[in-house]
Amino acid sequence: MDNNSVRELYEVFRVEKKVGLFLEDHIKRLLAGAAKSGIRLDFDFRMMENYLKSFLIKQNIETGNVRLSVFFDPHTGEIQSHNAEVIPHSYPSQEQYKKGISCGLLFSERDNPGTKIANTTLRKNANQMIEEKSVFEVLLVNHQGEITEGSRSNVFFIMEDQLYTAPEQLVLPGIARKKTLQTAQELNIPVLFEALAHENIKDIEAAFITGTSPRILPIKNIEGYNLKPEHLMIQKLMAGFSKLINSYINHHLR
Repeated sequence: MDNNSVRELYEVFRVEKKVGLFLEDHIKRLLAGAAKSGIRLDFDFRMMENYLKSFLIKQNIETGNVRLSVFFDPHTGEIQSHNAEVIPHSYPSQEQYKKGISCGLLFSERDNPGTKIANTTLRKNANQMIEEKSVFEVLLVNHQGEITEGSRSNVFFIMEDQLYTAPEQLVLPGIARKKTLQTAQELNIPVLFEALAHENIKDIEAAFITGTSPRILPIKNIEGYNLKPEHLMIQKLMAGFSKLINSYINHHLR
């Protein structure tokens, strides 16, 4: 496949107890991303839902991650092919959930943050920094000096009992991010949609990333600035998120 003439629109979702978690949200985001990018899909929501459910049954996946890829011509928007595949996964350890992870800062941003289209240059630079700095994730800093999201996650900050996250137009609106915001609303936790300037890291009490694999994962430090990974608000959000997942699984096991 010629990488110069074909690009990839994709989704990665997690499977637990043979249930594709929040599958409907992932399909809707894929369809929205395609419409926004002028990609002419040859399937609709119901067709993709049936395809993925049949794939899960055929593969008999108990736990893991699945990547749905739609390959398209960036010049015409024409679909070349699409497929689903089980991909290697790595979930955080219990110690990381308790003590938190380290993050670095990468001065870079997505060309089209609202759409999940593979960006090989950004991914390569992020992976290089993750390896060089021995961190779990790097947080992206845009041209205005604002921390927007992680290279493969969304990020939230806690200051003065309020939750901060960048506005949706600056980030890839992750499904775990969406469910975290839903959980925050149910817990009556105030959320401010503001991007934090990177020089204001010192004002942060606590922070965490969200994503398909990590779910809600506390951060213990960013570029050497220590945070509080066991912050009570994070613990409440993690418990609420787990409750939401269990409810989803139980509903779809019927």
